[in-house]
Amino acid sequence: MTAMTSTPAMAIRSAAPRSFVHVSDLPGSNEAARKAASRAVQSGDLVRVRRGLYFKVPGPTRYGPVKPRVEEVAREVFRAPNSGFGPAGYSAARILGLTTQVPAKFEASALRKADPPVPGVVLHVRSNPARAALNEQEIAVLEVLRSPEHFVDGGMTTLARKVNDLATAKAVRLRALGKAAAGETGPVKANHARLIAALRSAA
Repeated sequence: MTAMTSTPAMAIRSAAPRSFVHVSDLPGSNEAARKAASRAVQSGDLVRVRRGLYFKVPGPTRYGPVKPRVEEVAREVFRAPNSGFGPAGYSAARILGLTTQVPAKFEASALRKADPPVPGVVLHVRSNPARAALNEQEIAVLEVLRSPEHFVDGGMTTLARKVNDLATAKAVRLRALGKAAAGETGPVKANHARLIAALRSAA
């Protein structure tokens, strides 16, 4: 801990704009950290997101304080590297650039529930532990494999083209994706086999 962040208030002031501040990460006692966060909310430096979690306001606007997007909040709640967090449904397809559909709410998947739930997020709790090793884009691919003809504009052909591009850019690891797909439901396994066949035929 540096001298500039040796107190909760200093740590809050030094936090980057548009970053999240966890009370549990602040220096000092838990009581001092909570009080510092509360004062920062009153002064307009922080916005309370949920218990123990705050958002560093980037600056005043004519429309009031800037709040984080719901997907940013969900990502922060599931910030543990082994949470298996990623987008689901049309949200997954949209993040991959595979659909023009705009979901009414952000859909996500993870290996555990959020307690309390994140408002504005439809969370699907999955039970495949191999998901813990995947990044968000790999999770997104796994999720659209549940029904590629439903979620992807252009179906499997378009999905295979996108996955090939992501694999070439090293944004998606085909081996890790395959290992995780082996622990998924029957439709995902079958669609993953179709995906691999499409990738091989295009090679």
